Amino acid sequence: MDVTGFIKVVERLSIQKRLELAEELLDILLSSVNLERIQDDIGWKINEAYREGKLSNVEFLGEIAYAVSIAEPSKFRKMVERLGSEVRV
Repeated sequence: MDVTGFIKVVERLSIQKRLELAEELLDILLSSVNLERIQDDIGWKINEAYREGKLSNVEFLGEIAYAVSIAEPSKFRKMVERLGSEVRV
């Protein structure tokens, strides 16, 4: 599942689940040693959304998912697999 597929799944989640997912994505991103792979403008968009309290916004989740997929692709794939199985249940 790519970021587009990820967003389609996220759209079906409750706001609480989206917030939990945003926190998990932020944790992965902030602990990454590969942040230099992410373009500055993506970082600024994430920062702005965070400051404005838009963590459960689908657009924000798409931006941060994209950043995580670049910085930590294996962790992103594992998260997507887990998320997909949770949604199917």
